[in-house]
Amino acid sequence: MTTITGRVWLFGDDLNTDVIHPPQFFSLDEEKVKSGLFHGLDPGIQPSLRPGDVLVGGHNFGCGSSRETSVRALKLNGIGAIIAIDFARIFFRNCTNNGIPCLTPSRAQDLDVLRAGHVVEVDPGRARMTTETGEEIPLDPPGQFVQRIWQAGGLLSLLPDPRPERGV
Repeated sequence: MTTITGRVWLFGDDLNTDVIHPPQFFSLDEEKVKSGLFHGLDPGIQPSLRPGDVLVGGHNFGCGSSRETSVRALKLNGIGAIIAIDFARIFFRNCTNNGIPCLTPSRAQDLDVLRAGHVVEVDPGRARMTTETGEEIPLDPPGQFVQRIWQAGGLLSLLPDPRPERGV
């Protein structure tokens, strides 16, 4: 799997999907969806994001609604990975289905060394995160099927093309 390099954005426990992406930004317009990311928490976050950035949270990351709009907004903003102590199950599945790696630290206290804005490298295949100061944080290794989905960029990329071949 590809190593992800990005800046750290720190969040706490119980980060709700309606905080990640508020309902007033639900739309088919990708720019509107993209601009709504974290708007209710701090409207200055989304314009400051760069592709590959890594979100780090505590317990119950992605709790709340099972709507995929929060994950769509994360994907449109190029979030490289999410590291949290644990995830709401449906949020984890929605991220996986959309090719966003969600990983947990082997030891929760290891996340205490991270600082907002520091650059980290996340290697989902090796289940490691390395800080800009060279500290390695072991992550719980994901299963092979989950890794395959992430590597493909999402679940739909693994499905066969349902269209019949022309001329048959």
